[in-house]
Amino acid sequence: MKYILLTLVLFQTVGAVTLDEVLESATQKNLMNQAIQKEGFALESKNLANTQTAPLTFNQSLSRANSVGISGYEHEVSLSKEFKLGNVQALEQKQNRLNNEAHLIEQKKYLVNVDNYLKNLYHQYCLDRKYVENSEESYEKFLMLHRKKERAFKHDEIAKTELLQIEFEKNRLNTTLENSKRKEKSSKQQVLSLTTFDGSELLSCQDIYPIVEEVVLGTEVFRLSQQAYEKRLKSTQTGLGRYNKNIESIEVSMGYTKELETDIYTLGVSVPLNFSSKKSEHERAALMHESSALTLQNEQQLTDKKYEIEVLKSRLYGDFKSIQAQEKDINYYLNEILPLMKKSYDYAESSVLEYLLSQHKLHTLQQELLEKQKAYYSTLFQLYSISEI
Repeated sequence: MKYILLTLVLFQTVGAVTLDEVLESATQKNLMNQAIQKEGFALESKNLANTQTAPLTFNQSLSRANSVGISGYEHEVSLSKEFKLGNVQALEQKQNRLNNEAHLIEQKKYLVNVDNYLKNLYHQYCLDRKYVENSEESYEKFLMLHRKKERAFKHDEIAKTELLQIEFEKNRLNTTLENSKRKEKSSKQQVLSLTTFDGSELLSCQDIYPIVEEVVLGTEVFRLSQQAYEKRLKSTQTGLGRYNKNIESIEVSMGYTKELETDIYTLGVSVPLNFSSKKSEHERAALMHESSALTLQNEQQLTDKKYEIEVLKSRLYGDFKSIQAQEKDINYYLNEILPLMKKSYDYAESSVLEYLLSQHKLHTLQQELLEKQKAYYSTLFQLYSISEI
C-alpha cells in the first residue's frame, strides 16, 4: 500500500506547477512590470521635451509711414533661435534621467513584495496540504479501529456505549478532515487566482523553503534602495556640473526691414551673462544641500530597516526553536505514549475515553505545529520583503 501511495504522489508531482512558475505567471506582477516600463518611456519623453530649447521664433510686421514729401508702407521680417552651448543640454537630460531611473528602481520594490506575498501563499497552501495528508492517514487508521470494534460489538465483546464513543470520534475526525480539505482548496485557489494558471492545476510543493535556525540574507540586502540612492546622488553631482557654466546659451537673430525706400539687414547675438545673477549659485547650493539630505535619509532608512531585520530574525529563531520542540514532542508522543495507550486500551487497562483523548491530544499537537510553521513562513517572507530579496 505504501508503494502505491508513493507512486501516486510521484505521478501527481510530475507536471505540477512549481513556485518559480507561479512567480513567472503572476498577473499582478506582469501588469506592474508593463506599467513601470510604460512609465519609463513617458518619463524619458518628458525629459527630452523639458530640456529642448525654445522653438525658432518668426516675427513679421507691416506698418505705414507718412511724412512730409513721402509716405508708404514699411515691412519687417525677423527670425530668432536659442542655442545651448557646450554640454549643458546633455547634462540637463542626464540629471533628469538619473532621477527618473531612481524612481523606476524604487517602483521595482513593489515587485519584490508581490513575489514574497505569492511565496508566502504558496507555502501556506503546502502546509495545509501536508496537514490534510496527515489527517487522512490518521483517519484511515481510525477507520480500521472502528471496523474492528464493530466486529467486536457483533460478537458481544464490547458494550454499545464504547462503540458509540468510537463512532462519535470517527465522525468528529471526518468533519475535521473535510474542513481541512476545504481550507486547503481555498488556499490553493488563492494562489492560482493571482496567476494565469487554471484553478484545476496541481501545485508541486517540492520546492518549499526549508525551516532553518538562522536565515542568511547574503549581499543582496537593500540592493534596490542602494541603486536608487546612488542614482539620485549622481544626479545631484551632474547638476553641479550643469550649473558651473559662465555662459550657458546664446540667442541668434536675423532680420530684414524695408523702410520706405531703404532696405535694412540685421544680424544679432544675445548672450546671458550668468555672473550678473546669483541663480546658478543658489542652484548649486540647493543641490549640495540635497546631496547631504539624500545621504542622511539613506542612512536613517538603512538603520531603521536593519533594526526591523534583526527583530524579524530574532522572531524566526524563536519560531524555529518552537517548531523543533513541537516536532520532538509529536515524535515522542507518536513513538512512546500512543503505543502504550493503545496497548493499555487493547488489554482493557484503560477506558475508550482515555484512548480517544490521547488521539485527540495528537491532533491538537499537529494543529499547533501547523500554525507555528505558518507563522514562521509569514515572518520569513516579511523579512525578505524588507530586505528587498
